Amino acid sequence: MRPTGEQEIVLTLQRFLEWAHNQGWQYTMVPFHLERFEGFLRERGVQSFEQVDTPLLLDFQRHLAAGRSPATVNGYRSTLRALWRYLLREEIVSQDVTKGIPLLHPDFFVPYLYLPQQLTRIERATAAAIGEVRFPAYRLGRRARHTALVLIRDCGLRVSEACHLNLTHYDRESRTLHIERTKFFKSRVIPLPRSTCVQINRYLYYRQRIAPDSPALFLSTTGTRLSRLGLEQSFQRVLQQLAIYKPRRRHRRTVYGSTNLHALRHSFVVRTLERWQAQGLDVEALLPLLSGYMGHVQVSYTATYLHLTPRLRQLASESFEAMVLPQLDRADEIDEDG
Repeated sequence: MRPTGEQEIVLTLQRFLEWAHNQGWQYTMVPFHLERFEGFLRERGVQSFEQVDTPLLLDFQRHLAAGRSPATVNGYRSTLRALWRYLLREEIVSQDVTKGIPLLHPDFFVPYLYLPQQLTRIERATAAAIGEVRFPAYRLGRRARHTALVLIRDCGLRVSEACHLNLTHYDRESRTLHIERTKFFKSRVIPLPRSTCVQINRYLYYRQRIAPDSPALFLSTTGTRLSRLGLEQSFQRVLQQLAIYKPRRRHRRTVYGSTNLHALRHSFVVRTLERWQAQGLDVEALLPLLSGYMGHVQVSYTATYLHLTPRLRQLASESFEAMVLPQLDRADEIDEDG
């Protein structure tokens, strides 16, 4: 029995995904993009890809933009452009109608930056929560969440990187952490602050007695690998208890980030920059080192994390004064002598 037009579209999308997988493409959101696009075509009664034109795709883009960020909508655009190249290659369509889809200008994003006193309160709260439960498994889960938060805060790890760590990734002797093929499929070895290692070692001492056989570094209450969702939810509960929680909000084209786990990564970068600036170090020369530590493939990716805080403005002003005022004074002396 010959498939209907709608069925043929679904089959073609499946073949495209299989082809992309065989080509070695690494993707996570493409299947979701295609599923939503297929639903849009079905709602519009489209029976073949030849019926799709640029105005229809622009309508799909407007439909997406109503509830999603420009960056997300541009992700859909990239998926559709790759799909149409495949359709042209297989001679399913005769022209590329995706060329008329413009890139949306991204919103200006302002991340939430935690104050040092807020980070101290969070650490104390998560540490105190460990003693509030009696069962060893519950204590292990809370110790794991506390230690994972300390690691993310002190080293700027991605949340997924912390959750995917295994015991073998931590080297106690060299005080290093091996992070394997995460975002951008890069691996790296990073040194850890001594205070962070103390926290990890305390957790491992307790963990060894409760769950010695699991390969995962951070374990949940049930003894399974600590999940990103579980860590995020417990973190939000702590923030609400401390009256620190702030939701994501938008004002025109500016989006103000929420107090989530990823904001710890932003805060780490900015505080590192402030410390370097205060020490009088060459920040521009050190940025590639920070980029490698963060796991970025380009320094420009790290630069997106850098935001001009009041503290940075003050440090920059002091640096400018220290560099420029002596030169101006010398210039005045020369003018007076002349």
